[in-house]
Amino acid sequence: MNILVAIQPDDYTSRITPDKCDASSPRWAEAIKKAGHDVKWVDVHRSDILGQLRGCQGFMWRWPHFGDMRRIASRLLPVLERDLGLVVYPDQNTCWHYDDKIAQQYLFEAHGIPTPKTWIWYDGEAAREWASTAEYPMVLKLSAGAGSSNVLLVDSLQEVKPWIDQLFSEGITSLTDAQLQPWRWKRRIIAAGKAILRGRPAFADGVHGHRHKGYLLLQEFLPENAFDTRVTVVGNRAFGYRRFNRPGDFRASGSGNFDTNPQEIDPCFLRLAFRTARTLRTQSLAIDGLQREQEHVLSEISYTYVSWMVHACPGHWELQGDPQDGDLIWCDGHMWPEEAQVADFLHRLETNCGS
Repeated sequence: MNILVAIQPDDYTSRITPDKCDASSPRWAEAIKKAGHDVKWVDVHRSDILGQLRGCQGFMWRWPHFGDMRRIASRLLPVLERDLGLVVYPDQNTCWHYDDKIAQQYLFEAHGIPTPKTWIWYDGEAAREWASTAEYPMVLKLSAGAGSSNVLLVDSLQEVKPWIDQLFSEGITSLTDAQLQPWRWKRRIIAAGKAILRGRPAFADGVHGHRHKGYLLLQEFLPENAFDTRVTVVGNRAFGYRRFNRPGDFRASGSGNFDTNPQEIDPCFLRLAFRTARTLRTQSLAIDGLQREQEHVLSEISYTYVSWMVHACPGHWELQGDPQDGDLIWCDGHMWPEEAQVADFLHRLETNCGS
């Protein structure tokens, strides 16, 4: 049976590293055609997007956290999946919580998924009262931000209080807000330059195009971690590598310093990633794993990630049985995550079309 899959093009390749392609749609299209099916390129920015999708059985779009694309995805994808009955990648189980640390924390707590201790407040006075008795250092986070942006270590009440005051008044656009930290202008200018090189706005008004206000998100600081373990699960496959902290920093995401040696991957993080993916019923999931003394916890999840870093892994694990005690079978050889995504996507499409 011939299947027609609609694909929205994507390409987030940095101009700084043009040799490291960060585009999923070309690999998706190649894999779909190789399997004997057809591809239709569409444009979600046009007013006739539903008409463009007529006759298609599936739709794929790797949408990022940039404000305009997130707004389109949050309005369009649920309709395609729930009302038009298309098989969608990513589906809502996979992506509704993407780049929303508050939503993710509620999700983790609801399912008993272990994380660092986390506190979320929506009342300014209650937040200030609690912060006056809290133990520091702690990690201050905004609800949105990738690559360790909008994550800040605060060592005392005196450090966090200006942020609380700002968050519960006019709000802030980022945790590099020069109004509160004038010495961060140099870093902000450097970040703006990098954004321009990547083809993005230099001083965007927040990741989602709005100011962060009316909430406080603080998380337990886990100082014993010199790296985190990034495990990416696609279906029944797990790819793992370690990301080391920046020099003199506690953050690993976005450092560019990573190790793909499978012998160094703690199997407990593989099991935690499989458990999380199965519990949340995701098509694709990456976890950031940390040690909390002897406990393995995750700090965040994401449905999307830099594909070439996953491909750099020399192989992957496949789970046979339950995440807690099933066998982890090593499969040697590099694999693009898009190949795995399409294989699972087509299986679901073929099952739906055959039923």
